Amino acid sequence: MRAKIFAVLVIAAFVGMAAAVSISDGAGTTAFAFLLENDIGVKSSALGGAWVGWGKSADAFASNPAAAVMWVKRSAEVSFGNFWELYNSGFGGYSHKIDQNTALAGGVNFVSYGSFTRTDESGNVTGEFSGSDFEIVGAFARKFSKSLSAGISAKFLYSGVDTFTQTAVGFDLGVIYRGRRDHFRAGLVLANLGTVLSAYGETKAPLPLTVKLGGYYYLPGFPGELGVQVETGKNVDLRVRAGLELDFLKPVYFRVGYVLRPNPDEDPAGTNSLNGLTAGLGLELKKFSFGYSLQHYGALGFVHRAGIGYLF
Repeated sequence: MRAKIFAVLVIAAFVGMAAAVSISDGAGTTAFAFLLENDIGVKSSALGGAWVGWGKSADAFASNPAAAVMWVKRSAEVSFGNFWELYNSGFGGYSHKIDQNTALAGGVNFVSYGSFTRTDESGNVTGEFSGSDFEIVGAFARKFSKSLSAGISAKFLYSGVDTFTQTAVGFDLGVIYRGRRDHFRAGLVLANLGTVLSAYGETKAPLPLTVKLGGYYYLPGFPGELGVQVETGKNVDLRVRAGLELDFLKPVYFRVGYVLRPNPDEDPAGTNSLNGLTAGLGLELKKFSFGYSLQHYGALGFVHRAGIGYLF
């Protein structure tokens, strides 16, 4: 049964690849899109973001709140990223199982856009200003059987640019089905339900509502796990993700992934051939884990992330 379910996910991913991947008509009209649609954590980003049905990390609740109760008893993870040598980001999360069937988790996610030059109407420099987004998220997860768990997360969002601010509240709903011996998982998430409380201007844009379906499968006779994910939402008609983790040199893990997303119509630098490629390394030493990930965004360049985790 697990093989059949995973086969359906793989077929859906290939159908997505065959389809015309296009930007949604709603792209550019949502609030907090950059903060909410970026991958969180080193493992997720190295594996192409195919994490809603995989979720084996302390920060997995940020991708699927149901993952919190499928993880170890207590764990924490911190990661930092640099976008195209321009922006910095970070996430810190903690997951705690109250008992075998209930878990709580929480974390903070932020993006710092750095400093900008302020000018007056005549172009005269009058100083500098900065911009940043951050998110505070809390999650609750419950296991209903050995195979099925569900969760909900609540998010408070804040964005500030100079003296202007924007706030919102959001919610994610998620479920995970886990196969026998955890060799297979499938997850479904409805992300970014909610509303903008205060906007930069008079118009309050909606949050980037997204539906995500994904899973992973432990490959029999192969030293690794394969994950796939398809998603659609307000900002993109279809996005496909895939990732592979190889563990033949434990405690060292090799990770590679790909995100199928729309490319610019013109790319004079010829960088689109690598757009969407992801990769990374992981190292587990007793209770500590260390990771690094790299994502390629075509003409924009690279996103680098590094992180550390701890099992209590």
